[in-house]
Amino acid sequence: MPKFYLSIYNEYLNAYRKKINKIPFSIRRTASDNLPVFLKYKNNKNIVVTVIRKIKGNKEILKKEIEAICNIDVIEKPDCFMIRGNHKKKIKDYFKYIGY
Repeated sequence: MPKFYLSIYNEYLNAYRKKINKIPFSIRRTASDNLPVFLKYKNNKNIVVTVIRKIKGNKEILKKEIEAICNIDVIEKPDCFMIRGNHKKKIKDYFKYIGY
């Protein structure tokens, strides 16, 4: 690999790391390398709840971001966030957009 391409690649990696470091929370991926956003069905599959797990860092900022994206209140549990309704695609798209 020529030096020119290697330096561009290193610059890209450094910029990417800086972008990730500015975000005050982190989302760890699952063992199968997926984002930890799941759907949970309750009351004989009449109620759908979106669950976000593996959150580290400032949960309040993430909670406000998700409330703004989904236009609905987020229920904060000690180990996860729960959102009424099926918002899995919106949340996954948001996480991919910010670099997760």
